[in-house]
Amino acid sequence: MKKILWLCPLLLLMLAVIGCDDKSKDDDTTLGGQLSQTTWASEVEKYPFLANFPAYDGELENHRYSETMGMLQYIIMDYNCEESLKTNYCDKLTAAGFVDENGYGIYKKTTTEYQLTVSVSYTGGTLALSLSANPLN
Repeated sequence: MKKILWLCPLLLLMLAVIGCDDKSKDDDTTLGGQLSQTTWASEVEKYPFLANFPAYDGELENHRYSETMGMLQYIIMDYNCEESLKTNYCDKLTAAGFVDENGYGIYKKTTTEYQLTVSVSYTGGTLALSLSANPLN
């Protein structure tokens, strides 16, 4: 039992050391660039479906693109940001014709090409956005 109690702090320390980020190293090669700093314009160039969504003004340091069964998805996690960033993006969504039907932060819009969905969540200084495009054909 004493060995288990001794190992727990050691494991936590190891996780903390492993989780520390050395900005001088580019260790993002296995993550597909999702931890690299980028701009909205360059992401729209790589993933043209993003042009259907309002531009995101926050940091795009932690992002991920995926395609599952034809559905395109781009996820953004913006840490240490103000809640006003969420409010401003929701206002941009509404101005662009997206509708939050149930008031849960899930905005939807249909274009000629896609059924678009944006999920917006803000908790404890972290904004999470999920931008999805499901082709209609």
